[in-house]
Amino acid sequence: MSEKKSVATSQREETAKKQAERQEKAVIWLGPAVAGMAMTGTVYRNGLTPQMQRLVTELPAAKKLLVGTKDAARVRRALTDQQSAESVCYKRALEYAGKGAQA
Repeated sequence: MSEKKSVATSQREETAKKQAERQEKAVIWLGPAVAGMAMTGTVYRNGLTPQMQRLVTELPAAKKLLVGTKDAARVRRALTDQQSAESVCYKRALEYAGKGAQA
């Protein structure tokens, strides 16, 4: 009977690990809204959408604004500092969004 308990316990532990890994893989977009591609605050749990993948391909700086959900608070604080890398990437994404609106 103790083997059944240990098997059940190990299955619960594996399930908890998988959920933790899924949450670690989840990323949030902290850049500006880009028409047809991204909305600020969108969480991507199972990979990026084709539109977001295209944005990252066309604007490599966008990768800096796709952050793990655990790092979101740190990056939001960094966005308030005009000299931070995240802030510079945000400005580039904002310029990109503006060009998309005009095209």
